[in-house]
Amino acid sequence: MASGKKHSDDSQGDELRRAFEELRPAMFALAYRITGSRADAEDVVQDAFLRFHGAAPDEAIRSLKAYLTTITARLSLNRLRDQRARRETYIGEWLPEPLPTQDSPMALADDISFALLVMLERLSPVERVVFILKNAFDFSFDEIAPIVGRNAAACRKLFSRARIRILAEQPRFLVDRERHRALLHSFATAARGNDMATLLELLSEGVVLHGDGGGKAVALKRPLVGAAAVARFAIALARNSPADTEGHEIELNGAPAIAFSSQGRPFVVIMIEAGNDRIRNIFAISNPDKIDGLRPLLRPGREPQGRATRSSLRLPR
Repeated sequence: MASGKKHSDDSQGDELRRAFEELRPAMFALAYRITGSRADAEDVVQDAFLRFHGAAPDEAIRSLKAYLTTITARLSLNRLRDQRARRETYIGEWLPEPLPTQDSPMALADDISFALLVMLERLSPVERVVFILKNAFDFSFDEIAPIVGRNAAACRKLFSRARIRILAEQPRFLVDRERHRALLHSFATAARGNDMATLLELLSEGVVLHGDGGGKAVALKRPLVGAAAVARFAIALARNSPADTEGHEIELNGAPAIAFSSQGRPFVVIMIEAGNDRIRNIFAISNPDKIDGLRPLLRPGREPQGRATRSSLRLPR
């Protein structure tokens, strides 16, 4: 009798584990959207599974997806609040951790571009969770309310306020993927070729260069604004890069990006946001904690992700 019960429990446990693994990509995507950190998202998903696994049988899980989404959102909100407190001592600007999305089971939708993640950083933690659950996961305000500890009417206001702020910062005319890629490559080539004139043509007048070194690598302490200032900085940075620098096109957050490496190790990753046919924002991440995980994509003999080849990205100095 005991043996039969154990077999039944094991079978049920296996079934629940399989169900969890099927939902894991969606839960990771939610946690990453909220925290902006791949490491934190993985921790949150693991914690969500442990809580789910330890739930009492009478906590009947009517909808596994809804149950896990609720737990993941709550844990992510708590993690985000902790992050905000820790970032008070962060050196320079904090940027999200870029996420490889080429052929990845964790691939994210178009609504989670790196530029959008940066915009989400300007929302309060509760605004961010409400916006993501409503905009990306289509939760009702009644469903969101208990997750964030507000009533449905308050959640509706929080979403409206967040949506207005996000829309106000988005470019009026977005560029398609091929134009995005062309602008990125042209920017990298012009910077390493000391081509000031081309850089000024590529950059919008109010372009902003964001850098994140976390005090562990060379980076801006605060965003740099203006086409001329950004162009001069990009040229100076390229001039001082290692002699064996290689550029590798990879896909991050659903868009082309370039990782620059020396001796097989990435030292800076460049992403852009473009609108109205010019570059509006440049994101340069050099914090090794955020980009060392990209090393497997840059191994010798492995073609970089995307259409470009390694040789085509050996940019002139």
